[in-house]
Amino acid sequence: MSVIAIIGAAGGSGTTTVTAHLATAIGQQDRPVLCFDFCPTNVLRLHFGAAFDDRDGFAAALLAGAPWQHAAYTSADGVRFLPFGALQDDAALERLSAWLHDRPYWFRDCIAALDLPAGTIVLCDCPRLPAALRSQVLAAADIVLVSCAPDPLSLASAGRLAGQLQASGNGGRIARILLNAFEAGRALDRDMQLVLRRQYGALAAPVTIHRDESLREALACKQTVFDYAPASQAAQEFSALATWAIVRSSLQPPHESGHG
Repeated sequence: MSVIAIIGAAGGSGTTTVTAHLATAIGQQDRPVLCFDFCPTNVLRLHFGAAFDDRDGFAAALLAGAPWQHAAYTSADGVRFLPFGALQDDAALERLSAWLHDRPYWFRDCIAALDLPAGTIVLCDCPRLPAALRSQVLAAADIVLVSCAPDPLSLASAGRLAGQLQASGNGGRIARILLNAFEAGRALDRDMQLVLRRQYGALAAPVTIHRDESLREALACKQTVFDYAPASQAAQEFSALATWAIVRSSLQPPHESGHG
């Protein structure tokens, strides 16, 4: 089992879209995949066809003292996923954060205890805040993709974050910067791609995700582009990213539980 976290360099970096499409692309390559939404916005589920008014999720189950595993769904594409769930108010999110803060390895220990098929890849849509949610995901992650918009502030933040995660990785964790929503026709975007390659070198992910209108259109239909526009550029690029993720995951050391 390998755990891949997708975190944004800044707001609006497209982590939820990346998570949903990478999970689907990995599943299409016959690799078992399990997807978690750790973002309180609770929108990852919409990419997988969940109802707009569906409030179920693992976070809501935790607060209610119910088995969080019962919040799992399977998408039409066969991706198993756990939505975050709709919490009642900000106070509920604060209670959840406090509960997780007192159990810093809850997620890592839980997924290690699951009876998952061999070779399962667990993907997590990881928020920047609250810190207690972010820390749960990063404590378990073998690979971290830092989603980055092609602008100077986002790239600078991505470089700093990816460098920190790479340097602090225990057991061989790696971090890569994923340039997202790239437009080749814009000079600034091309400049940012060049800076990424020259300044950050090995921290750059091998795939760039171009801006593709079919991504937004697919979400409006509560689908991924693999159903909505399978011949699109986005579908091809996420398939390439999935191939890299599968190969990279196979090179990672076995995931270990425990608090070391």
